Amino acid sequence: MGDNGNTRLGAPELASDELLREVAAGAATLAQGAHGDGVRALQEALGAAGHPATVDGSFGPKTHAAVAALQAAERLPPTGIVDAATLAALDRALTARRAPSLREAMARAAGLSPDQVAALGRTPHAVQAASAPSRHDVDHFTDASALPQLVPGAVPDPDAPPPSVDSVETRPAARALGALAPDRSARFDEVRRALAGDAPALAALDRLLAAGRLHAGPLLPSLAAMAGVRRDGRLVIEGGIDPHLVLAQAIRHVDNPLRVRQGVGRGTCGAGTMEYVLLRLDPAEFVRILDGITRGAGEVALRSGRALRMPRNAIPRDASGRVDIDRLLQSALMNHATAMSWIFDYDNPEDNGSFWAALGGDTRVPLGNFTSLFQDIMGGSYTSVSSLLRSGASVAEDVAGAVDRGERVPALLKWREGYHWVAVEKIERGADGVAGSAILRNPWGWDKCQGPPPRTPVPEGGGRFRMKYADLAEHIHGATLKG
Repeated sequence: MGDNGNTRLGAPELASDELLREVAAGAATLAQGAHGDGVRALQEALGAAGHPATVDGSFGPKTHAAVAALQAAERLPPTGIVDAATLAALDRALTARRAPSLREAMARAAGLSPDQVAALGRTPHAVQAASAPSRHDVDHFTDASALPQLVPGAVPDPDAPPPSVDSVETRPAARALGALAPDRSARFDEVRRALAGDAPALAALDRLLAAGRLHAGPLLPSLAAMAGVRRDGRLVIEGGIDPHLVLAQAIRHVDNPLRVRQGVGRGTCGAGTMEYVLLRLDPAEFVRILDGITRGAGEVALRSGRALRMPRNAIPRDASGRVDIDRLLQSALMNHATAMSWIFDYDNPEDNGSFWAALGGDTRVPLGNFTSLFQDIMGGSYTSVSSLLRSGASVAEDVAGAVDRGERVPALLKWREGYHWVAVEKIERGADGVAGSAILRNPWGWDKCQGPPPRTPVPEGGGRFRMKYADLAEHIHGATLKG
């Protein structure tokens, strides 16, 4: 129930009347012979609570009898006089009669029918340690005992580092491109409305507009398509994800790809790197894929024609520290990239890959599987290069050439006792053209640069680090290259 001063009246027809607020506060009573709007409000409330009285604004015998009946039902002395305890009992009776079903409320939030909600249910791993429903829940829902234990809440979602800080991306100065074309302006307005007042996402959308990224090309149509379609109802029911949140996070990722994180203690470095590189190279395709896997069907056709599906167990929030779209997309990528995934599915709650993927090292996504999925997503032809077949210096040379051509290259490095996927973003060359160092991005989203391989953080953070080119050649295990 809501608070109204010190009265704690939840029913609006009671809380809106000054005289009844005084009664609720213990400063007045109502008895037979009273007249006025307060009596009329009382009579209407009595009828709504199942104790009808003539609604005429006059406290007569019938109103007295209705009050006494209410008091008897609520185990109060049946005096027929309305005092604070009687009015509180009437307020509780009204609230109980009007309380929605928990299933109905969830259905409205998800855009489903109550029967569909019942069929979906909740998965056991979506809940945390038990605790009794709060007083607010008990008061609000008629079936509060059916409340499951709470899933983990949304991850704090800052832009770190802010999108204006990017030592690798060449951001053109904002240009005065004029107004959007009428059809694009209508799509832009549709996206803004769908963000439901989400201030960080609206600011990111405005930055995309100012940078000229929405005036042409498929990015704005892809965002408008996502804005115009309802998300899978299970996202609300099983993950606590508000309907606008997937779109809002997608826009903020497009504005600032450095937000992508693989998750604490997760073997999803390959998926995190793939997500990051896709955002850098083809943000419209990133939006289209995310849109597809979060619709009701839960899948999207990739450019290769193969389907990418979101595993059901990726929906509930976990303790990985990832925002929702990172968890959803990375789990789908992991499941698709594991060898023989039709037998050995990736299990997000347990962070388990297939047996065959584990044979490729602790990356969970072996080099060949990564290249196959990257080709499915990006279209065209991609190939794997590995230091198992060639020298590390030769592999590093191919990577440097691809980066010089404008590619962001996913690379698999020897990392501590295992392997780790990163993105090679820039080759720094001296005046003589000789490669001296490289800038790479760790999908952790941060890197204190402790332990092998030797590296140093770049000032902006966000997971970027610098390696000597010789160290890159020594520690590179493989890479995925175009062509």
